Amino acid sequence: MNSMTGFGRGLAEHDGMAVVVEVAAVNSRKQTDIRVVMPRELSALEPMLKQRVQERVSRGTLSVTLQYSLAPEQRADSFAIDVAFATAVVRRLREVAAATGLEPRLSLSDLLQVPGILSPSATGPAEAIRDLAMEALDDALDGLRSMQRAEGEKLCHDLTNRMVTIRDRVETVALRADEALVQHRDRLRQRIALLGVNLPLDDERLAREVAFYAEKADITEEVVRLRSHTDRFGDLLEEDRDVGRELEFLCQEMSREASTVAAKTTETVIAEVVVGIKAELARVREQVLNVE
Repeated sequence: MNSMTGFGRGLAEHDGMAVVVEVAAVNSRKQTDIRVVMPRELSALEPMLKQRVQERVSRGTLSVTLQYSLAPEQRADSFAIDVAFATAVVRRLREVAAATGLEPRLSLSDLLQVPGILSPSATGPAEAIRDLAMEALDDALDGLRSMQRAEGEKLCHDLTNRMVTIRDRVETVALRADEALVQHRDRLRQRIALLGVNLPLDDERLAREVAFYAEKADITEEVVRLRSHTDRFGDLLEEDRDVGRELEFLCQEMSREASTVAAKTTETVIAEVVVGIKAELARVREQVLNVE
């Protein structure tokens, strides 16, 4: 089991080129939400980077940051100057100067401000650093996954203990269910006695009232489903795959069953235990939201 939270950093170098990639991940209810931050001239690499992340990570919000550096000669080769266009611009500006009587004072820096004269070369730095970028990304993802696995082990241990607590409380509810019927019967007899009527324990009218209450307050199905859900939850924690969404579903189902038990019974101890179950489920749900 993996956590959705983690961080990884990768560095790749070759022939004066260097690429650093950092990947940070946090929890998300979506499958994957990948955001890539890198220089504009490397935008051609974004689809490739996203695809590689999707191959390694199935769920979470991920931020991928890429930085690079080139050797001086490689930086020079990464841009192209359109000499023909620059010449045409200079000629046109001189014609304008002559026509208006202005002094033509042009510098190279002025010329480079004209859009289209200086632009990335056909290959550009993206092609030059592509392999290094993928290598650095793989290293960063290795670090990310390692951290997520370590965090996932801690989550698994915590969730296992919490599920044992919930299961114990479910068994307490099951044991108290029959006692609740006896208490209800005794309360009925006491109320009837206050009215001056003495009913034996086998009185048919008392038996019918207890039977009606027993049917209305029967929580057998809810207890059985709660046991089943806790067992399934434990099984999922041991599986070597992404189980976050299934765990979320089971949390919702257990909470629903616990609410039904609370609505059906008036027995004080059961009500208190159910409150404890729901409180523990709330903590479980918070942890599950971090599971991939």
